[in-house]
Amino acid sequence: MESWFPLGGRESKGEILKNSILKEIGKVHGKTVAQIIIRWHIQEGFSVIPGASNPNYIKENIDVFDFELSNEEMNKIRALNKEKRYFNMPYAEQVKWFSQYNPQD
Repeated sequence: MESWFPLGGRESKGEILKNSILKEIGKVHGKTVAQIIIRWHIQEGFSVIPGASNPNYIKENIDVFDFELSNEEMNKIRALNKEKRYFNMPYAEQVKWFSQYNPQD
């Protein structure tokens, strides 16, 4: 499974990063909420594709291999599932938006 924008992307306005349970787990490990979310996805066996252009965020997103979440922490995070999507662009708009992509840029 691929996890695109597991941190919610711009459309989320940072809602996921404000979660108190994720903050609590982050404090235990000395990690940010973003790192906890990415690590959870990795431990679940998902391919994680966070969107970031800020070099500091990119470095932070990569720094998730020096700790492991416990089974209890993994279950707490699983229980947060709200089946909510933040990226809900209609298909026609997606075609228009993504057709602008040029790998040569």
